[in-house]
Parts: sequence; C-alpha cells; structure tokens
Amino acid sequence: VAAFTSAMRIKMFFICPFESLGIAMATYCGQNLGAGKIERIRRGILLATGYTCIWCTLNIVTAYTIGDWLVWLVTGSENPEVVYNATLYLKVDTLFYYVTAVICIVRNAMQGLGERIVPLISSSLEMVGKIVIAATLVPMFGYPGVIAAEPIVWFIMIIPLLIKILRMPVWKQKT
Repeated sequence: VAAFTSAMRIKMFFICPFESLGIAMATYCGQNLGAGKIERIRRGILLATGYTCIWCTLNIVTAYTIGDWLVWLVTGSENPEVVYNATLYLKVDTLFYYVTAVICIVRNAMQGLGERIVPLISSSLEMVGKIVIAATLVPMFGYPGVIAAEPIVWFIMIIPLLIKILRMPVWKQKT
C-alpha cells in the first residue's frame, strides 16, 4: 500500500501536463471550430500530442534514473521493498503514458468539437475497467495485477476515442 500510494503521488505529478494540455485543447478546438479554422484544429491536436510524447519520454527517463530517489523523497522510507515496488510501478506505468497522453488530448479535443457521448463512454469504460481489472487481476497476480490494471484500461479506452475522432468532419474537411 505504501509503495502504490507513493507511486501514485509521483504519477500525478508526471501526468499533470497531459491533463492541463488536454483542457487547453478543449478551448482551443472550440474556438477554432467557431472561427472555421479546421486546419488549426488538426495541427493543434497533432502538436499537443507531440508535446505530450516528449514529456512521456522525459517521464520514462526520470523513472528509470531517479525513480527510487523520487520514491524516497515522497515517502521518506528507506524500506527496500517499498522503494522497489513503487519504482517498479513507475517504470512500468510510464512506458504506457503515451496512450494516456493521447487519451487526454483526444478526449478533450472532442469535447471542444462538440462531441459529448464518446468521451463520456471512454470515461465510463475507464471506471468500469479499473474495477473489473482490479477485481480479477489483483487476486490472481497480486501487485503485478495492480501495475497492469491501468495500462490495460488505457488501451481499452483509447479505441472508441480514436475511431470517433478520425471519423469526425474535422479530419475529413479540406483546408
């Protein structure tokens, strides 16, 4: 529990830019849609995704180089089991941040473009998926099940988002 809690605190710091850029994309897409600047919307989504991918890479490097120090900084614990398990969580989780970064950008961009249902479905899949996966994987695999739960859910969530946004008129209109 201590390892998971400390890893989650560090994770929240790591993914904060995804959420902030995602919220900015909602406003950006809505304003540009209203102004009829469709090409700016496409370019903005791609740039935001690129920027978050750079941040994802920095998170991975950080988790693999100073992850144990960050865990110590957050917990103050020198218990090797806590440090190891929290660092393991970060090392695995950060590898999948690319997926969650795209989720944040696309979900918010879609909301800015007026699509409300698919982002809601995606969020619901996240909640239900976490419950189901935690209820099945954790009893079967223990802590590795905890580590695997979110990345599995992210891959499930991203599917309806990508299908929908690529079918939206913003991707089909000529500039």
